[in-house]
Amino acid sequence: MHQQKLEANLQRLAEIEQQSGVKILHTLKSFNEPSVLPTIAEALSGFSIASPKELEKALNAKAKQIHLYAPAFKASQLETMQEHIHTLSFNSLGQWERFLHLNVSKGLRINPKLHLPIPNHCNPNLENSRLGVDAREFLNEFHTNKENFIALEGLHFHALFQSSVEGTVILLDFIQEHFSEVLPQLKWLNFGGGHQFTDLNYDIDTFCKQIKNFQQKYPKIELFFEPGESVTKGCGEFVCSILDIVNIAGQKVAILDTSVETHLLDVAIVNLRLKVKNTQSTSTPYDYELAGNSCMQGDYIGEYFFKQELSIGDVVIFEDMMGYSMVKTTQFNGMERANFYLL
Repeated sequence: MHQQKLEANLQRLAEIEQQSGVKILHTLKSFNEPSVLPTIAEALSGFSIASPKELEKALNAKAKQIHLYAPAFKASQLETMQEHIHTLSFNSLGQWERFLHLNVSKGLRINPKLHLPIPNHCNPNLENSRLGVDAREFLNEFHTNKENFIALEGLHFHALFQSSVEGTVILLDFIQEHFSEVLPQLKWLNFGGGHQFTDLNYDIDTFCKQIKNFQQKYPKIELFFEPGESVTKGCGEFVCSILDIVNIAGQKVAILDTSVETHLLDVAIVNLRLKVKNTQSTSTPYDYELAGNSCMQGDYIGEYFFKQELSIGDVVIFEDMMGYSMVKTTQFNGMERANFYLL
């Protein structure tokens, strides 16, 4: 990981906090390297966690605030965690009722079912998604049985994916249009992740303007954002080496000292097309299929057009690999965990 790039990202996020008045949370599911977390904790307003193990990391890093959400909770976990967390978002009305007694600022995750161009494998707005309470169902329950929601202090909307400012504007408009009767009683709103705050093309001025317009209408509501990969965007590479090159039915296959299932799970789970240094999108004479070193037949990373011929022992560098990579590593098939270096 390149420390200067991380510090630049954190500075940009801190400036967004200062200019807009929102609070930005680092979500530990995207990056949780203990040696770096204190730096992130010092720069941002807090951490977003999902489990006791992540709570331990957040406490060790001295996070200013800790916000908890998961699709479901064990009662024993919540009883021990509640004294350390600032807000708690439940995923269902059933969990809301079951844990209403907890002494913490409680909220509900809502699925607004927005029609946004998001790949299905990571779209939280799907009609059949298990993530969040259907917005229509919640509003019906709220209007019918308001007494069941006296303790409701927040709402959580995780509806975006690698979104520009337009996504936030759509979500803000949706909330103001449909939740006007709920908003006056709330203390906080969590806008979840998917915000590309550290992308150079992100329109921060428009974001701040939209946020301030909302805050003028609802000055008592604290606004939280969990931009996930924005914290570590562009901060580091994953370096592998070529163990062998074989020819399969006319296709050159470079076998690397890694595996999709051990170090590159995003390739398998979210169909991510990884960026590889010294390659290009158009055809070259140096066409290689990159493959892992596990015994799984499907351990293929993808086909890449290199700018020069590859040899055994050459280094292959995957770019922008800090987000959602190290947190997913396994030791399948005897693979070793990747080493982490702060440069």
